Parts: sequence; C-alpha cells; structure tokens
Amino acid sequence: MNSNDPFRSNYRSVPPGTRLNGIYEIEAVIGAGGMGEVYKCREIQTGSPVAVKMLLPDMVENEAALALFRREAAALHNLPHDAIVRYFLFTVEPVLQRPYLAMEFVNGRSLSNMLDEGPLIFEALVKLMQRVASGLDAAHEHGIIHRDVSPDNIIVPLDDVRRAKIIDFGIARSTQMGDKTIIGSGFAGKDNYASPEQVGLYGNEVTAKSDVYSFGLVLFHALTGQKLDMGGSQFQLVEKRRRVPDLGAVDMRIRPLLERMLQPDPALRPTMAEVASWTPTGLARTSTAPLSGFDPLARPESAAQVRQDMAPSTAPRWRPPWLGVSVAAVLLVLGGGGYALFELVRSAPGVPTLPPPPKLSGTMSPTKADPPPKPERQEPAKLLPPPTGTPTQPSDGPARADRIRKYVAQYSGGDCFFILPVAVSQTAAVIEGFGASTAPFDTFDKAFRREQGFEASVGVRQVTEAQCPAVKFLSQLGSDQTRVPRISLSATELKGGETLNGTIENFANRVVELLMVSDRGEVQSLSYLLKPGIDSLSFTLPTPRANGPQLLLAVATPQVLDSLRQPRPTAADTFFLQALSDSQRNHVAITAAARYVLLTN
Repeated sequence: MNSNDPFRSNYRSVPPGTRLNGIYEIEAVIGAGGMGEVYKCREIQTGSPVAVKMLLPDMVENEAALALFRREAAALHNLPHDAIVRYFLFTVEPVLQRPYLAMEFVNGRSLSNMLDEGPLIFEALVKLMQRVASGLDAAHEHGIIHRDVSPDNIIVPLDDVRRAKIIDFGIARSTQMGDKTIIGSGFAGKDNYASPEQVGLYGNEVTAKSDVYSFGLVLFHALTGQKLDMGGSQFQLVEKRRRVPDLGAVDMRIRPLLERMLQPDPALRPTMAEVASWTPTGLARTSTAPLSGFDPLARPESAAQVRQDMAPSTAPRWRPPWLGVSVAAVLLVLGGGGYALFELVRSAPGVPTLPPPPKLSGTMSPTKADPPPKPERQEPAKLLPPPTGTPTQPSDGPARADRIRKYVAQYSGGDCFFILPVAVSQTAAVIEGFGASTAPFDTFDKAFRREQGFEASVGVRQVTEAQCPAVKFLSQLGSDQTRVPRISLSATELKGGETLNGTIENFANRVVELLMVSDRGEVQSLSYLLKPGIDSLSFTLPTPRANGPQLLLAVATPQVLDSLRQPRPTAADTFFLQALSDSQRNHVAITAAARYVLLTN
C-alpha cells in the first residue's frame, strides 16, 4: 500500500509470506482503496499466481461492503466465460478474520491505461467489442448486470484486445480520480459511464440494457481516444442523457451501432448478444480466441500507426483493479442545476421525442431474443419510482418534500460528511454528498429508506483526509441552496500546461472569494483572478504544478472577511476555523459552493 495514502495512514497491509487458509501465500499488495486491498498471491501447492481481494478490518462488520463482496463472489461463480475473470474461492481467513475472494491473476493493464497512449485502430476496436460484448452477454444470460462497465474494468493482457477480461462484478468503487460513486437505486459505478436509468430516468430501472449503454460510451472512448463528457452535477448527468450524444467523431462504419447503443430509451437499444454478433460491412468476423506471437492488431509496426493503434509498452504493467472507492478526493457541485432538477422531479416531464433508431450498415446475426419493439409513445422520465405499497397523497406532496429536505439537512454523518438535497419530491430524492469514506453514506442510505419508505439516489464524491476541514466547513454552513453561488467550469480534468476557465453566478451584491484547496489540505486565495461581468464573475486559472484533485470554493459574504484573504497558503483546518470564527464575531452570514479539478501529467 502507498505509504502516502491519507485514507489508511494508520493501517498496514498484510505482510508478504502470510498464508491464507493454508492455500495461498501473499507475495505483494498491488492495489488498495476505501473498502479493501488486492494482493498478488501464489497457490502454495502449485505456485500458480492468484489475485486476492480482501476486505479491510474495519469493513468486516459493514453490511453494505459484505453484501457487495458476496455479490461479486456469486456473480463470478456463475460466469464461466473466457472474457470474464475466473473465480476460485470465497471464504474467511480464520486467523485474520477477514473475508477474501481469490480469482484469476490477469497479467495485463487496463483499457483505460492503454487509451492514455491513444485510440485503438478500427479493426482492434471491433475485436475488443466482440470479445467484451460476448462476456457481458454471458453475464446477462445468467441474470447478472455488471452496472459498472468502464475502461478501468477491462484488463488487456499483453495489449492484445482478443484476450481482454472483464473484472469487478459487484464491488462499487472508482479507480479514476474524480469519478463519483453512486449509492442507492441499484447504481454503483462511475458517473461518466452511467446509463440514463442509472441516474434516474426511465423509472430508474436498471436492466441489461444499462450495460449496453455504458459499453457504447466505452467504445466511443476506445475509438476516438477521448471519453464523452457525460459527467457533472446530478442535473447535468440527467440532461446529458436525454438525447443521443454527438457522435461526429466516430468512424461511419460503426456510428449506426453506437447510435443505437446510446439511445436514451433502453427499449430502443440492441441486446448485448446483438452487439457481440455485429460486424461492419466489409469486415469479416474472425475468431476471438486468444492468439500468441506477433500480431499487427496488437502491436503496430509503423510509426505512423502509433497514434491510432494500440501502442505497446516495452514492459507491460498491470494497473490492478482497486477494491473499494479510491482515496483520490473530489468535491461535488454545491450549486447550479438544483432548482431546475427539482422542477424535473416534481413535474416529471416527458422525454423529447427521438427519431427512430438508425438502420445499421453492418450485420447482426440472429440472437436468442429479438430486441423489444419500439414503443408508440415515449414514457415520461422519472427519477425514481413510487415505493410499492406506499400510496402518496398529491395534496401532501409539498409538505412531504419539505419533511424529506429537513430530514437530509438535520442528518449527521460525522465530521467529514456532507449531503445536499439536489432534487426532492414526495416519492423521489436525488442527493449529492462527499466525505472521506463511503461507509457513512451506506448508513445514510439505509436510514433514509427506512424513514422515508423509498430509496434515494445518493451521489458520493470522496475527499482526502487533508481536505476534510473543507467538508466540515460546508456542513456547518448548511445545505440551503437558495443563496449559494454557482460555479461553472470549462473542464474538471486538466493535463499539464492546460488552463481552466470558469464563471461564478448567483451571488447578488455579495463579496465573492475564490479559494483553492489542494489534496494536501492547503488553502490558497485566488480572488485576485476574478474578473467582473454582467451578473457573473469569470476567471482563468493556469494549471498548478501538481497532480491530483484541487478543490475550488466560491465563498460569498455580505462584507469582506479578512480571514478569507490569507496572503499565503494556509492549512485547511486553521483556515476554515478562522473563517467561521470571523463570521460569528462579525455576525456575517457565509454561503459556499465547491467544485473539483483533477490535475494529471
């Protein structure tokens, strides 16, 4: 485990040489997260390499973590497919008293890591599509939905896409810093690859067609080298999925298929079996069996191909699947879109009428199940279905929604825990929150369902321990959005040398301070960069020389507070304590919004 990991600074991983049930021996830790660790082990009798996922000690009694762990074990046990990582054993180590899952050790790197070097060539993309889709189809045949299809969860041995393996059925976590984990409503995955029904549309009913949508986004990323921007606030997540995204950058040979896979209405998408059997016109389907030796699809020869081919590494490195949510910190949007999304929940508008799905230029082989017929009328969008057996009274709607908001506002999950009711109606709630661990959000999810009679959709952003004072600061200010400033950013992920543009609105005549909180917990004032405009402030930030999440806070006050204008970087715990003390002493009300920006090399 990384010794600089702020999330588990007081915990040491299981040392090499430790034996598990007398069957496996640990060689090294190869990944860690908020829920557990991944170890490379060897089977004692044969010496064969094995990957072992083990829950952390303080997660052993966590019902949600155990349920997710058991779900993955059950899923893998019933999925004997070459494109799915193989399962060996699920048990509890009697000495350590920790559950673990032993599975196939895949010596490769993630598709996400490969795509950092550039997009796949078209032929390689088709083979990857056929391979992964056939594995997901096998899962769907067994009634198992992955729910978290993303480039992180596809491992490619030796950079040969025909050997690709799907990993992580059931464990909800994020290995890409900045991605959000959703708790509740059947969604546990990365918001950028989430389907419309995973963010609340179409009755919030997640089916196998959800994996089809997510896989469509993965294929776009693999073919273009750029992932579609489908993330953002809860409001943006919904709005971006009301229509087929712009596919102008996609090769025309496969664009019709992606248009069908990315239909907002699940009924209009193809089945995963159809995706697996599809081939573009003029490209014959070949075997997806793993191949050995040199292959031009896996290792391009010419330099001209490198930008579009799968550039091989001289020493392939495996970026292991991380168990649990990554400790990389991100902050949610504490303003913008809240009122609009509340109106969406309250009135449940219909989805815009879509054109018929385009006719594919390629071919699809007959499948076991024909795709559902196109409905005559689009069903209205619903963030969450009413709870079964709990009738609602329309006249009680506003009062019930107010009670739900009050419940959320009064709920306490600890010092590093904050939740924001983005949208609430009498039978639906969209809530965003952030903290250093997902455990208190699991607890909140259960408490909310028990008290309100239905399950909320809870979007969780994690922060580092060093950024927790900022979370506590926001929690102490409360969740009233009516006067919270709104921050809009040109991007949430930047590479070295890029600049970030943004605007701040909804501050009326108040003073606005722009702050940046680093992942190490240092607060720096950037207010000098703010430029006035018509009812807004704009700013341009040069990329700092750092990696990891940087948190931007817009703090609005009726008058200047000197404590918010520290001339030098200040530790977050000291900075926000002084700010609150200053506001109380001067009887000054403070409101704040926060966003994150991920900096990468």
